[in-house]
Amino acid sequence: MAFLNRQTFNLFAGTLIAVSFGTAIARDSQAFPFPTSLQADVRFWSRVYTEVSTSEGFIHDNQFLNVVYERVSFSPGTSNKERQEIIKNKKEYFERILLDLAVSPNGRLASARHRRVKAIWPAGTEGDEFRHAAKRLRFQLGQADRFKQGLVRSGRWLPYIKQELKQQGLPQELAALPHVESSFQSDAKSHAGAAGLWQFTRSTGRRFMRIDQVVDERLDPFLATRAAALLLKDNYEITSTWPLALTAYNHGAAGMRRAVEAVGSTDIDKIVREYKGRTFGFASRNFYNAFLAAHDIDQSPANYFGNIQREQPVLIHEIELPSYYTAGSLMTAFGVKNNIFKSLNPALQASIWSNSKYVPKGYRLRVPVEHTADHTKKLIAQISADDTASQQRPDISYRVKRGDSLSKIAQYYKVRISDLTTLNGLRSQHHIYVGQRLKLPSSAKKHLKGAHQTPPDAIFYHVKKGDRLSLIASKSGVAESDLLVLNKIKNKNHLMVGQTLRLRQDPQILSLAASEEIFAAKNAVKKVEPLDDETVLRADPSNYLVAKDHSITVQSNESLGLLADWLELPMARLKKINAMSATAHLIIGQRLQLDFSKQKVADFENKRLTHHQKTQDDFFRRYSVVNTAQRKLARGESVWLLAQQNGVPMWLLRQYNTEVNFNRVSAGTRLVLPIIQPKK
Repeated sequence: MAFLNRQTFNLFAGTLIAVSFGTAIARDSQAFPFPTSLQADVRFWSRVYTEVSTSEGFIHDNQFLNVVYERVSFSPGTSNKERQEIIKNKKEYFERILLDLAVSPNGRLASARHRRVKAIWPAGTEGDEFRHAAKRLRFQLGQADRFKQGLVRSGRWLPYIKQELKQQGLPQELAALPHVESSFQSDAKSHAGAAGLWQFTRSTGRRFMRIDQVVDERLDPFLATRAAALLLKDNYEITSTWPLALTAYNHGAAGMRRAVEAVGSTDIDKIVREYKGRTFGFASRNFYNAFLAAHDIDQSPANYFGNIQREQPVLIHEIELPSYYTAGSLMTAFGVKNNIFKSLNPALQASIWSNSKYVPKGYRLRVPVEHTADHTKKLIAQISADDTASQQRPDISYRVKRGDSLSKIAQYYKVRISDLTTLNGLRSQHHIYVGQRLKLPSSAKKHLKGAHQTPPDAIFYHVKKGDRLSLIASKSGVAESDLLVLNKIKNKNHLMVGQTLRLRQDPQILSLAASEEIFAAKNAVKKVEPLDDETVLRADPSNYLVAKDHSITVQSNESLGLLADWLELPMARLKKINAMSATAHLIIGQRLQLDFSKQKVADFENKRLTHHQKTQDDFFRRYSVVNTAQRKLARGESVWLLAQQNGVPMWLLRQYNTEVNFNRVSAGTRLVLPIIQPKK
């Protein structure tokens, strides 16, 4: 059995590549290398971005990208369903031809179509290669019209992006990345839940930005640009090369570290060709190739599209709000129409415009540039006291019951399903579970039966006469089982008037044991779908997957009891196979051998990822990272104490210090400390 190698294909396609990339491009070839083995792939993306529009596409081989079988065009008005049917038929057509060639690669060819397909492949290609190629057929939609529009739009943001990259000490080449992510469309949203110019997912973005039902900074090009620069900088510190740092933008830093370990190299071409990670799919494998193509087109657009006139840079004027305001009062004060005000402040969410929430105190409001700073302050000061507040409007919430659906809840409270999904950050209207607390728009106040108005930061409750634990749980939006754990209550019927109950844990004093029990109880209620750490915890460089030898790296917020529960084994079994004493405890970063006799690896990973996602989701619902500070560990000071004193969970501190071994730190160790504050 003989298969084609990359060198053979590059020789076969060399003439075509030389024509396309003969022009010198302003790119640092050391920081952003262009290996020979990737040239055919980069050429493919150059064609996608410049030759075929979104009404066309290529049927091609998903491994050898210069094997393009046909350019498919769709008639105007063709529906998505019709397009998919056309693509399916085309794939089946070429699959039959390739299977015919697999049977007789060197025999007499039956028709011109067989000869044409064979001619696309190098001479001497054997039957086994054609058989495998029949399974590698893929369709790629063209992007030429979208890319051209992105070149025009890029003028709005490029000066600011390059300035931010310079301030962070990053290469200017990275400014081309939005071409790949969003075509410089600031309000772009993907089916996977990514949003904005830089296409941040919620899990990645919340590490650098505020993302909730009031403000989603992913949609603000200026704030998202700073976040993207910080993420790319962090990726580079973890991976040490820009090809890997860029691929980590798509695949996650943890995923790229696994790739390096698997192939034993940091060379991007070796990883692209040899790494077989189960989530390292076509998009991740080709992310760096697409970036190179996009950058080179951006540097010389006239070679592809003729004269391009980029838009003028956006000019903004900001004012930090001294209080909470209704959106209507701000628009009236500045004499700005609704659509203009929204375009100036794209981070403000639907809850602001529906008057469910105030524009938060401290928010940097964008106003038309003609307003001077002094004039702006005067206009703000003239807003009526009725339209201002000293604190945010509380959430109105509803606890999901058995048999509920999002459509039923929306219908009952006379609200839109889209408002519920936005308010609660739901990826799908079908993904709700019994016991889940859903936020409701303020318009639901008229139908408050079954809903509760809860202060967002309430932590304690004082027991009153007639209170029952079930009633307190219902009022506060906290599960009864959580209250039992949080308050170490053995008998739920023994409450005393005046007794102080903790409703939810303050992340600054969250105990490991309590967090484990809380999330274990919640996991038992919720039916969880398969997850992977690249999509759920992409910003987290920790490795939450099981190694081939059935071992794991112990992470923050994990204990033997928790791991044993997920494995459906007694703790004694884990201690025995790891030769641990009866009193031994886990250490973050240690390797631990597991026993999967009672549980599947995938199910264990699913429970583990869900646990850590819930831990991080709970934190980011209440807190935002607003800045970072450099700290040097003092003599006698521990990392754990530093985290506790600053209210920073250990898992978050580790995300900002990926190269630090927290089990071997000493005086003088430099740490990056995230600065957090409660959400307003």
